[in-house]
Amino acid sequence: MKLYEKISNDIKKKIIIEEIPQGKKLPSITSLCKKYNCSKGTVIKAYDALCSEHIVYSSPQSGFFVADNLVRYPKIQSDVYNLSTGNSFVGNIPIKDIQHCLNSAVELYGNMSLTMDIEGLPSLRKLLTKLLVNDDIYCKSRNLILSQGILQVLTLFSKMELPNGNNAILIEDPSYTHFVKFAKSENLNVKTIKRDENGIDLNELEDIFKTQNIKFFYTIPRNHNPLGTYYSLAQRKGIMKLAHKYNVYIIEDDYFSDLSTISRYSPLYYYSDFKNCIHLRSFSKTIPYIRIGVAIIPDDLIKSYEKWMRYSYYFSYYMPSLVSQATLESYIKSSIYNKHTTILSNNLRDILKVFRKVTSAWDSNLVTAIGGYSGYYSTLRLTPNIDCNRLLDNLKNRNVLLTCNSDSYYNIDNFDNSLRLSIARVNSESLKIALDIIYEEIQKLAKQ
Repeated sequence: MKLYEKISNDIKKKIIIEEIPQGKKLPSITSLCKKYNCSKGTVIKAYDALCSEHIVYSSPQSGFFVADNLVRYPKIQSDVYNLSTGNSFVGNIPIKDIQHCLNSAVELYGNMSLTMDIEGLPSLRKLLTKLLVNDDIYCKSRNLILSQGILQVLTLFSKMELPNGNNAILIEDPSYTHFVKFAKSENLNVKTIKRDENGIDLNELEDIFKTQNIKFFYTIPRNHNPLGTYYSLAQRKGIMKLAHKYNVYIIEDDYFSDLSTISRYSPLYYYSDFKNCIHLRSFSKTIPYIRIGVAIIPDDLIKSYEKWMRYSYYFSYYMPSLVSQATLESYIKSSIYNKHTTILSNNLRDILKVFRKVTSAWDSNLVTAIGGYSGYYSTLRLTPNIDCNRLLDNLKNRNVLLTCNSDSYYNIDNFDNSLRLSIARVNSESLKIALDIIYEEIQKLAKQ
């Protein structure tokens, strides 16, 4: 790391933990030169880097000041440790940044009417195709369609007839809770494949594709699966190879992708050759003030999907509002999006390290900690003689909230006596406290 980067990182850390509060004047160039034994040019370069991230600003004749607009670690407002939800506090994202993007959006699109292309603003779709290249997603803007969220897209594809003529849906067990509930309420023709810390059995997947008339396989390869695990490169390639062989569509839910902590990861879509794969993602983790998602749809499905979108307009409006689309466009065009994703990813990486370090000392005969490498979720699989619901009650009495994983399983026979743990609303310190309480209660029940 270069010296100017160290100086800027040191200042940034102090701002994040509010050692230097909003509006506070920062140390002078001269004082930092003495502290780091460097030239004025090095300190000025460090401050310029912070200014480019909108973290600090310069005032002529006065020096540098904290601009704030910085993503904060979650503040715990009480002694309740809420590990039950994957939704972070909206207030963790600075409102001033969003206000800036909203103002820019109003100025940019103030003269537009609400009538727009059903696929979304052309300028935003073009911008997103360039952004997604950073994640190995290569597509044309015609293949990119906006929606209010991932569940809306899943709903349409569940009802649509696909070119392969099949009618069964395959999902992982466990999977996205809301889609599990939707599939049950609509009495869809659903098949399941068991997933654990090792992923799925590709031989079993091939047998299902071969014999079960599968329309599409809905999968959460990384990040937001309740397990908190991700598919290996071999499994990602294997899934797409089987999809091509048996003409099954893959719906890849990459919900948490812009905050991923996994290095050198390419999504399933990258191996799809632009066929048999629908790629989904959402921006609600980095800009939670609006609801907006993206679907990358192959050429052979575009016309049918657009037809269903127009038809669904009579029942539910799937397109994000004009102001949401314009705000996201402004957000990405500015450096604010990159700033937020960098800070949130670094925060997430630090908290996951705490999870892995603490749980690594636990007795695996009592509980197995799964995940802890990507996304907010991890799973705690309990030994069969520990009652999952009783543990939840005991933890609730000590102000620690978790969720039973049973709702994430379509086939309850696959449920493995596990709890889902989320780090969306805790910081490193509070997570360690909560984990210590959890393990204490597990040990008590094991003795009983």
